Amino acid sequence: MMRLAYKLSFVNFGDICSSCLQNCCKRFYSILLPDEEEEFNNVSFPIKTERGVIKCIGAYNGRQCPFLDENGRCTIYENRPLDCRLWPVMIYIDFKTRERIIYLDLECPAVRSGKIPVSVVKRIVEALKNLELSDEWLEKYTLAPWPNNLVEIGRFKK
Repeated sequence: MMRLAYKLSFVNFGDICSSCLQNCCKRFYSILLPDEEEEFNNVSFPIKTERGVIKCIGAYNGRQCPFLDENGRCTIYENRPLDCRLWPVMIYIDFKTRERIIYLDLECPAVRSGKIPVSVVKRIVEALKNLELSDEWLEKYTLAPWPNNLVEIGRFKK
């Protein structure tokens, strides 16, 4: 079975991220989809939400992502999880309307400075509309502790 993450294989922010001094992989964690958990089981850690536990990889408890090399580059870039591919785009669920809300995370310096191409963001949004993400997973993802310095860029119903 093909991982959902591979449906976003067109996302490549490597050139933009390589010059960033605020490397997100040294500051944040990535939430794994259920179909990614086994692959990253040896390095994942649990995060508890009001709706249950989610498995994550990346920066945690003062440690950077274990997949960064000495230059701050991702060693699993072609095989990174969906959440890693998406960021600085995030998808949450609106608990009242059940809409899926798409955000850009202003914690990303490239978003704040306008370096993320609008065409790529639009393509990511369209891909998200066609991904089969479960409401159960999205609820946990939405409730995971995060800075939430977000700007809404779209909404849709599944």
